[in-house]
Amino acid sequence: MDSRDALLAAAAEEFARNGLKGTRIREIVQRSGVNERMIYHHFGSKEGLFQAVLQHEIGGMTVAWRERMAPAGELEPYEGMKQAFEAMFDLVQDRPLVIALALQEGVGGWEARPPVPADRLPAGLRELHERGVEAGVFRADVAFEVLYATAMVTLMAVPGMAGRIPAIMAGRDLNQLRDQLVALLLNGITGGES
Repeated sequence: MDSRDALLAAAAEEFARNGLKGTRIREIVQRSGVNERMIYHHFGSKEGLFQAVLQHEIGGMTVAWRERMAPAGELEPYEGMKQAFEAMFDLVQDRPLVIALALQEGVGGWEARPPVPADRLPAGLRELHERGVEAGVFRADVAFEVLYATAMVTLMAVPGMAGRIPAIMAGRDLNQLRDQLVALLLNGITGGES
């Protein structure tokens, strides 16, 4: 592992635990085994390192999700949306630091990365939603942006809450929880208008 990758891995752990303000450079250096000057060489500052960690962890998951969503776009809207949501859940479970890093970014006021404009939300997912609305499969009164935000929060945060509310997992494995959350999301967009 080169020094940049070692710093990203160590910093991801520290930032997930302590946030940008609570993380100390010496802790990252100690965890990574890399000389402190390499942080400034690769990232310019602790803030630059935090941004790079977010891009690596969250951005990497986003890229992986878009790749997994591509085949879903060829399916009927309901089945495609189901596969896209299942893929997001699975990817979050494979990257346990993503939730903590996203929360830390939020605690910091969402200033580490620029806001995501509506036209940058996943086009494939938007197209599935639009096709589903046109076909009468999905409710017309649920805006795509609301669906997207609700799905992301649900699929990322609910499993993370299992430590706080153990009953979330009572008698369920992760696949059962995923299936239940995806069903709730899909039922919300296929039910009658409110």
